Order: sequence, then C-alpha cells, then structure tokens
Amino acid sequence: MMNESLTKQWRHFVGKAGRFGRSGFTLLELLIVIAIISLLIAILVPSLAKVKLLTKRITCGANLRVLGIAAGLYQTHYGEYVPICWGNLDPNLINPWKSWRTNLLPYAPGYAAFNCTAGKDIGGLGEVFHSVSEIEGREKDGTVNAGSYGVMYQHSLPNYETVDCGGIVTQGHPVRSSAFSSLPGVAWQDPANSVYVADSYLAKGAVSYPSQSHKNHGTSVILPPSDSGYFGLSVTRRFADRHCGTNCLFLDGHVSSFETRRLDSMKAGDGDCIWDVK
Repeated sequence: MMNESLTKQWRHFVGKAGRFGRSGFTLLELLIVIAIISLLIAILVPSLAKVKLLTKRITCGANLRVLGIAAGLYQTHYGEYVPICWGNLDPNLINPWKSWRTNLLPYAPGYAAFNCTAGKDIGGLGEVFHSVSEIEGREKDGTVNAGSYGVMYQHSLPNYETVDCGGIVTQGHPVRSSAFSSLPGVAWQDPANSVYVADSYLAKGAVSYPSQSHKNHGTSVILPPSDSGYFGLSVTRRFADRHCGTNCLFLDGHVSSFETRRLDSMKAGDGDCIWDVK
C-alpha cells in the first residue's frame, strides 16, 4: 500500500511538471524576443553613438582649455599679447612671424594639445598632428595649413596699429601681424566674448553638417562666415561640426560649445556674434 501511494504522488508531481515546467520556447516566443532585442538595439545604438561624440567634445574642450592656459602664459611673457599669425611666413621677409601654434607650443604640454579628439587621422596631411616638427613646419603646402583647430581670421579694431611682417605699421591683420593685444578695446572691443581658436575643418565645396573634411593643404585660419570666401571659395576653413557642435576658445581663456549652424549664421554687428571684433 505504501509503495502504491508513493507511486501515485510521483505520477501527480510529474504531471504538474509537464503542464507548468516546459523546458523550451515556441517559435512565436523566440520571434517576439528577437523583435524586442532588435528594437532595443535600434533605439540604443544612435544614442550610444551620440554619447561617444559628446565624450569626444568634452575631451576636445579640455584640450582647448589647455591652449587657453598656454595663451595666458604667453601673455605673461609678452605684455598681454596673444599670437595671431596663422602662417609661418617666408624667412626672407623683414619680420618672418611664427604661426600661433608655433608660438603657443613651448607653453603647451605637447603637440597633441593641438588635436581635436574627433579629428580624422589619415596618417599624413590632415586634421591630426603627429609631431612637433609638423606644427613647426614652414611650408604653406605642408602641415602648417593642416590641423583640427583654426585661429579666427579678423582684422583688429581700426585704431589698433602694429608692425606687420613687411615692417610697415598698419591696422592689425591676422596673417601679417605677429600678435594682437588682448586688452579690452584695443584690438578686440570685448575679448571675453571674442573667439580666438575653434574647432575647424578644411572644406571644399558646399557646407555640410556633420563636417566632411577635405584631405589636402589649404589654410589654417577660419574665415568669418560673413566673408564671401567662407561659403564661396573652392578650398577654405570653416567651423567644424564633427562632434555634435563646435568648441570655441575665447580670448579670456574660457571654452564654450555652440551649434555649428548658429556660428555659421552669425553676422558682424550683432550682439551675439563671437567672431566680430566690434
């Protein structure tokens, strides 16, 4: 009797396990799970890509702050001036200025500080520097016009005059003048709200968002968007939209990020224009 009772209990238990404890999934259940996973991937991947770009923007901003510190150290040695010249000029000129990068290099922790973390490294002439010698190069068709950061191209205020590379005293010009005074109302009306260096890319053709860099030599200076050459030249340097916006280093050393389209639409004379000297 005892064995018969145990046998009945065992059969009852096995029957329940068969009804409620299936060890597999039906095809429909598997398809539902796959569909849910696919949906989550479709939602998360773009978000993760944006997070990656935002992380690069933060690191890039840190690099620009380092360059801001380097510019501050330069000013302590050169009486409140910041290097502005964007090209290493012909040594046969009376005053063959060094570029702003070459001038800041001794005050920076190394050449990598001049590279945006989202810059494309093509292993040669392009957005990323690989050595000090590339930054210090003097050839216009070489790396002097490469890089992922550009200095802002703008004439000084009309009353600011300085010796140019030809030995002539004239209004400050970013290619022919070695440096501009950073004191308010001298070269810039409001240095604290004037961009000095920013994310930039060498462009050929129509403007694009995100930026599509042209892999060749060109210029290391950012033309003002109000300049006809900003959109019209065959090869020019514009504000870069390579990591969900453009980082800008201001003359007082702070860094802010802007929507690139907003920078491209700013107009000289407007109160919010960060590249206007007035």
